[in-house]
Amino acid sequence: MPLSYKNPSNPNQVYGPSSVPREVTYGTNFSVYEIGGFMQVYSLQDLIYTVPVGQTGLIEFTGNTIPIRFIKGENNTFNPDVLFLNSDNISSGRRKLGMLAFVQENQTTYQYAIDDYDNLWDQLLALSGASAITQTDYTTAVNSLSPIGRQFIDLWTGSTIEDVSGVTRANARWRKFPNIDVFVTGGTYVPESSEIVFTNNTGGTFTVTGLTSGFTVSVSANTGLGLEGNTLYTIYNSLFDPNLEMSVDVGGIEAGTTVSDLTGYTFVQLFDELLFPTVLPTYTIPTIGISGAANTTVEVGSTLNLSLSANATKNDAGTYTQLRLLRDGSALNTYTGTGLTITSATNIASQFGFADPNNPNSGYTINPTPYSETYVIPAPSVGNTSSATVYRSDGNYDAGLPKNDNKGSADTRTALVRSVNAPQAASNNFQSTSFTYTGIYPYFWGKSVTPPTVTDIRDEITGGTANKVLTSASGTITIDFAASSEYLWVAHFSEYTTKTKWFVTLGNQGAIGGGTNLFNTPITQSMDSPDGYWSGINFEVYISNYQTSTFADPMQLRNS
Repeated sequence: MPLSYKNPSNPNQVYGPSSVPREVTYGTNFSVYEIGGFMQVYSLQDLIYTVPVGQTGLIEFTGNTIPIRFIKGENNTFNPDVLFLNSDNISSGRRKLGMLAFVQENQTTYQYAIDDYDNLWDQLLALSGASAITQTDYTTAVNSLSPIGRQFIDLWTGSTIEDVSGVTRANARWRKFPNIDVFVTGGTYVPESSEIVFTNNTGGTFTVTGLTSGFTVSVSANTGLGLEGNTLYTIYNSLFDPNLEMSVDVGGIEAGTTVSDLTGYTFVQLFDELLFPTVLPTYTIPTIGISGAANTTVEVGSTLNLSLSANATKNDAGTYTQLRLLRDGSALNTYTGTGLTITSATNIASQFGFADPNNPNSGYTINPTPYSETYVIPAPSVGNTSSATVYRSDGNYDAGLPKNDNKGSADTRTALVRSVNAPQAASNNFQSTSFTYTGIYPYFWGKSVTPPTVTDIRDEITGGTANKVLTSASGTITIDFAASSEYLWVAHFSEYTTKTKWFVTLGNQGAIGGGTNLFNTPITQSMDSPDGYWSGINFEVYISNYQTSTFADPMQLRNS
């Protein structure tokens, strides 16, 4: 399956091109600091990537003119090599497949190529476990734990050059790019003077004279010329097998193109395809958001008092026609028509010199805003330790318009929903990020100089004199009792896992349960909230069998 190409992206982003004052004599950057593209270097050595002998870790070597981003490990078991690709997955560091580099030393242009790249990529994607590739929005990491990973890394770290040190074109990473010489682009026969005037690709002309009256022009096969009447024209008419395929991309002509695909092109058309490949536009997808909500833990029975708002920006999509605010997937309110306030948003930048057809850009908010939400946090369902109250917004928007490619033609790709590589299709119920209020019961703890009963503890909790902690007690509970010859107690919601161990230090720990251990077996007791949030909820209560001192060390109650 061919690699799904996307223009590269990284977290350091700019929103406009760099320029210099018109009168100055310096540029914005050197070509050799670009990622891919066309570069000029002095010697063949500048094409070679070197890992200094004995160096490990991230290779940062000033002798590498066109480096990749590569970490040299120590072995292929525990500390492997790692190659980092940019998010387009066809470039690393400053190298990119298809890039060109002119070498001053031998006046030759080379192109960087890796054969069978799609097949290698499919094999990488099929890996699993520790040897699998790691992908994020901005990079792909390929390690050397697998044979295909090592092969892939070797291809990127290799710098073989065609016709250097016995390397053939088939085995070279840097391959000679065809020189473009002066050639005939057309010709006209002038019967009045019995002359043929030829034109070339530089705009120059030359004349063939001395033709006698009645002169007949004929063109032999495979000369690269055609004749219609008295007009000569250029034509690609190779004698190669019509099914012969190109092995690599050359300029704008893709690998796999056959001789028959190009037969009949004029030389001008052929070189237009080579030198000026079609570049398709990219798109800025619409956005949607919700404000006034948060991800947080709250107590069961407490009341949320929120001021919510929904907002959206259309970018390269069409007009937003609806916004909604939702709680737990159900709409709190729906806004259409006059329920939407439309504001100006930053316009999308031009591409290839063509204005974005989806400008002017617009933002949308609900009207009126904010929406006032009052809601009591529900109790967990039976068998659960928490409840979840989720807020989000969603919206409907129309389709956007296609942009022009670099040659001024409209993008004909099928519209897709929120793809940066296609016109924007219409979409309904486009969801924002969601925010969750997690409802839990607190746990309580205390200490006393006299042995407390479960009734005493219930009264302390209900009366608000116990220590209250609004944190999940599903795992280890850590409490700084700071006890000095005192009895200890802890109470948590009964659906949480029963604690079986107490721990202060390695030399001060033990099991929970039984009359001789520090804590007796927990007792289930119905409790009421000290704040009136909930009542009649079963808690497990742990009471120490004897007095103890914890001083400055906190105590943990563990599940195991």
